[in-house]
Amino acid sequence: MLKQNPRVLLVEDNRGLRQTLADILRVSEVIVDTAPDASDAFRLLLRHRYDAAIVDLVLLPGPSGIEVIRQLKASSPSTRIFACTAYTRGELLADVQALGVDKIIFKPVDPGQLIKLVQHSAASDPDETSPTPSP
Repeated sequence: MLKQNPRVLLVEDNRGLRQTLADILRVSEVIVDTAPDASDAFRLLLRHRYDAAIVDLVLLPGPSGIEVIRQLKASSPSTRIFACTAYTRGELLADVQALGVDKIIFKPVDPGQLIKLVQHSAASDPDETSPTPSP
């Protein structure tokens, strides 16, 4: 059963993309908090509990999305984490997979896929399924 109004943290340094993704999710009745960088994401994590987080891996300036994911894993283990990146190879992807994210989403983001991932994360118990990262 789908949870009413799931809450999502969206961490993306590109202002236009951040706004577009937030708008797409809000149309699907998702509560979205946005952060342009890791520092803002850390502040939001102190104030709210999230059903899911969509985290850009390369955030400029400051700490990377990897640091945000580590903090999420430590402070909110039941939050589903979707790493978002334009990179399709390399050490960065290996690092993020080792952290145990639920899925890697590649840019450009498919709006339908994003909505389905968020809805699925809000509808299922985190212990029911194992993480399924995909490069």
